[in-house]
Amino acid sequence: MHVLHNATQNKNHWMTLELVGHRSNRDAIGAEVKLVTAKGVQWATVTTAGSYLSSSDKRVHFGLGSEAAGRSIEIHWPSGIRQILSDVRGDQIVKIDEPQANVTGKSQPK
Repeated sequence: MHVLHNATQNKNHWMTLELVGHRSNRDAIGAEVKLVTAKGVQWATVTTAGSYLSSSDKRVHFGLGSEAAGRSIEIHWPSGIRQILSDVRGDQIVKIDEPQANVTGKSQPK
């Protein structure tokens, strides 16, 4: 038996978003997420679809490269609510709850 461990060192950053719907479906399936960094824009849709008879992680993962934070995250929830967060640091899993109404803020999610 062999155990392989990837010990590659790099200075790239990442961010994973775990969305929780309240007015929308609990898993936030169908929510569209826009991440803006100094290097550009990335888009993702929350889904568990993978391939035939399988599913994938519902969390949304972004590679940030050399950027340590996202300038802004814009979420379009299935309920129609639009939420914008600013200056969210990377290298963490961020849980974001759907607000009751459209929200724009600089606050860091919990």
